[in-house]
Amino acid sequence: MYQIFYYLGHPQDKHRLYYVGLLFFLILKNIASGFFPDPNLPSPSLVVQYAIAYGMGFLMGAYFPYYFYKAFELARLRWHALYGVPLFILLPFAIIFPGKFLFDGNIDTAINYGMVIPAGYALILLFLIQQSIQAKYKKDIQDRRFFEVTAVYLAVVPWASLPFFAFFRIHQVPEALLTNVGFIVITVLFIRRSIRESRQEYDKLLKLASANGNESLSKLDLIEQMIRQLEATGISPSQRFEINLGTVGLTAREKDIVRQVRSGKTYKLIADELYISERTVSKHIQNVFEKLGVSNRVELLNRLEIWENG
Repeated sequence: MYQIFYYLGHPQDKHRLYYVGLLFFLILKNIASGFFPDPNLPSPSLVVQYAIAYGMGFLMGAYFPYYFYKAFELARLRWHALYGVPLFILLPFAIIFPGKFLFDGNIDTAINYGMVIPAGYALILLFLIQQSIQAKYKKDIQDRRFFEVTAVYLAVVPWASLPFFAFFRIHQVPEALLTNVGFIVITVLFIRRSIRESRQEYDKLLKLASANGNESLSKLDLIEQMIRQLEATGISPSQRFEINLGTVGLTAREKDIVRQVRSGKTYKLIADELYISERTVSKHIQNVFEKLGVSNRVELLNRLEIWENG
């Protein structure tokens, strides 16, 4: 609930939105594994209980490639996130598992046949994600984002291996321990990131206050003062954005791409509209980050819309 409230207060933080998705599937998986299968329950039937228990694990395992594709912009995972996962993880389980069970009534045989393709594909996905991370950051291995995404990758490995665990009947206790430890690691990373961004935001507000001789103002007072200053100028946020955009040394192409980013468009959509490749868009964005001294799109837009004094 905290992560949801935080995202609602910072709707531009799409990375956190995808993280909330991870939490959602984790909770569903833990609930399903805790209740099912239980032969003592009169309903639903045992096959439905197995389908729910394993199905929730499959959904969580199927989400993680999409998470890396969107949250860390690993474009090489696009096909697997959108098409490979439904074809090789969800579809085999949805068709083979119930079909095999209805055919011979043996739940173990149904699990074996229904898990073999997803289990193998899960291992392939782990390799592909690791390769995508290295390919994106191979030129700057010291980038702190490389260490962040690598840490998240290691934490998500147990989640991605859920079809593999299910195929080999690994007990629920070590399975739950591994997946929830991974969740804790990711949570710690997000808390650390939130603290760092909050400090940066507050430091910028303090600098704004210092310029006016009011260093003792509270954070809310500083925000109110900043809003009053903007209103007093009669300049709208869009106008201020354009003014700042023209004062930070960007090329015409970089300005066009930043405007598209501000409108919320994905790199793929930007590339299509400007008739360039996603790789070119990503390269331009990295150049803009370096010129403005920011590390992500949120910081970029904050700088151009509010913090830059023009």
